[in-house]
Amino acid sequence: MKIIVVGILLALVLSPAVLAAGDGAGGIGVFGSWWDSQDYGALYGGGVRLGAEIFSGIALEGRVSYLTSESQDEVVEGRNVSTDMELVPLEAVVSWTLDVSDAIKPYVGAGAGYYLKNVDWKADDIIDDADDKDSVGYFALAGANVVLGPVVLFGEAKYNIIQDDDEWRWQGSDTKQKNSLDGFAANVGIKFGF
Repeated sequence: MKIIVVGILLALVLSPAVLAAGDGAGGIGVFGSWWDSQDYGALYGGGVRLGAEIFSGIALEGRVSYLTSESQDEVVEGRNVSTDMELVPLEAVVSWTLDVSDAIKPYVGAGAGYYLKNVDWKADDIIDDADDKDSVGYFALAGANVVLGPVVLFGEAKYNIIQDDDEWRWQGSDTKQKNSLDGFAANVGIKFGF
């Protein structure tokens, strides 16, 4: 429900400005994602983005995506641990597009996000309490737009730093383990300016 409300609000706020976006700085688009997190392994998925140019070359954008991890199996303190994750990043980005040529427009940016997490965590059936909390974080990114009229192809790399609030408590002890989502990610996709 949170995702739908955020998406509707972003569409209402940014839709008038999107209509003027045709140079790669704004528009509406879809993308595929790969995220190499520090402790949850690789996450894969995709998302949507909606943005608008607010000044010459400066754009504001909202993104919503869905990623899932491959099952991570490891031994922690002598116990077999299995971790699976579903992640829904809700992100806001400010970017600066360089006007290098009419067809190729590199950009850099930074942003912040709220990350909805659903973690399935098992440790030899002895876990007493697993509390996977939603997190906040920030990131830096660099990429390039390939402008083909109103259609823009894009690729970007970003580095994520996410606050860790997950707490795993072992049965009968106060031992805690924290897992990190920090790491590099890459997005590739297409967007449209009208």
